[in-house]
Amino acid sequence: MARFKTSSIALDIGSRFIKLIELKKEKNSIMLAKIGIKEIPKDSKLNRDKITGQLISQLLSENSIKSGAVNISVNGQSVFVRFIKLLQVKEDKLNQTMKFEAQNQIPFSLNEVMWDWSLLNKDKNVSKKAVIVAIKKNLVEEMISKLNSVKLSVELIDAAPISVYNCMAFNEDYNDQNTGAILDIGAKSANIIIFNKDNLWLRSFPIAGERIEEAKEQGIEEFLAEIERSIEYYFMQAGEEAPKEKKIDQFFLTGGGSIIENMEPAFVSKFNIKPQIMDPFRKLGVSKDVFQKLQASGSRNQFSTVAGAALRGMADLRIKVNFLKETLSESKISFQKRFYSGVSIATGVLILISFSVFMRQDYYIKKIKLDKTEEMIETYKTYEPKIKKIREEENILKWKIDALYQTASSRAAWLGIFKSISEILPKDVWVTDVSGIISIEKSGLGRMDMNGKALSYQSVNAFVSSLKALPDFSDVRPVSSSVENDKDTGEETVRFSITMDVVL
Repeated sequence: MARFKTSSIALDIGSRFIKLIELKKEKNSIMLAKIGIKEIPKDSKLNRDKITGQLISQLLSENSIKSGAVNISVNGQSVFVRFIKLLQVKEDKLNQTMKFEAQNQIPFSLNEVMWDWSLLNKDKNVSKKAVIVAIKKNLVEEMISKLNSVKLSVELIDAAPISVYNCMAFNEDYNDQNTGAILDIGAKSANIIIFNKDNLWLRSFPIAGERIEEAKEQGIEEFLAEIERSIEYYFMQAGEEAPKEKKIDQFFLTGGGSIIENMEPAFVSKFNIKPQIMDPFRKLGVSKDVFQKLQASGSRNQFSTVAGAALRGMADLRIKVNFLKETLSESKISFQKRFYSGVSIATGVLILISFSVFMRQDYYIKKIKLDKTEEMIETYKTYEPKIKKIREEENILKWKIDALYQTASSRAAWLGIFKSISEILPKDVWVTDVSGIISIEKSGLGRMDMNGKALSYQSVNAFVSSLKALPDFSDVRPVSSSVENDKDTGEETVRFSITMDVVL
């Protein structure tokens, strides 16, 4: 069972407005806890990034939000979207299959983009359908940098059309058996989301609120013509999966541009269907104070995108993509490696220090006894045999201390070796166990055997090459390697063994 968050903050940074909401879990319901909206001035002489940062800070201050993690959505025109149909694929092979599909579908190297995927249907008896989304890395980095400047971190980045669809699906505003379409009309761009059962299709285009306000009736005609072309293209692409009657049964309007004058009658005239206005807060609880603020914020349906983003992690939604998923996963693995490596080194150092202190204390006690005995030699010649015995004990103790210090030195050498290995260890290779021995003689050679796992043979070869380049090792050679399935994640991993000489 999915574990949901108790609160969630989302921002929608549009071309004309910035919207913020916070949702909170209360018993079995989700409450709209905070809401705010700010209009971005149209003055082209102003520094838009600076003004945007100031407005976000004002929204946070007015809603008593000091800092924290937020969810955001990116404009549909910035996102690359592909829908694919998969053959019967085992659950443990899905990640590998989707990465292969992404490499074929995304027209950029995967190193240049941030991408994610989500299944559209989970029925094991039918072929799976999935959506792949991608965005250029530099766009994501710019957004994160701007939010970091106002003390906000980002834990989720969604695509705006998907956030809108999730919002409608959560509120159950539609008949799942019909073919429906959502028109999300922003200031500079619009999204059309067509859905039917497990099928979903998205398209973004630049005819939206500002163009309609500028060109009046002609702008509305251009907008509706673009909708008509999108619908025709959808049915053409759907092929056999399209419903027999190739028509849209329900239209839903959302976004700030959906309330433009004469939009609804023109829509009815064009498609002979009266569109419905989305209410993104239909299934959310709203307190009196927040309700009054919501009423003063204008049309409710302009909050569909930010509401869909805020619902991520709060409810079980239809589509779950996050452009930061790979980044967050890498950060988690890196943190775990650093943490356990630091604990291991600290534990080793503590053990060495403890042994050293204990043996030094024992030695000093014996030495004090010896000194006192020597002072009494002149007076008590009869104690000479006893003194001789104590001296013999002292010599034995010194020999033990020397041996211990040599052993401690070899352990310190091991710590240096482990540090060198940790610095070159690739992120997709991890060591499971190490065994070996180091000579306590100066300029002596040691031997070390290492077992581990990796995500690919290339990673193992790269790791071996890095070990050979280190001055600490000689005669580095792989002993064995094999492919197996990881019991925890189900992914294929390469198990390997390496042996090498240790040079002191």
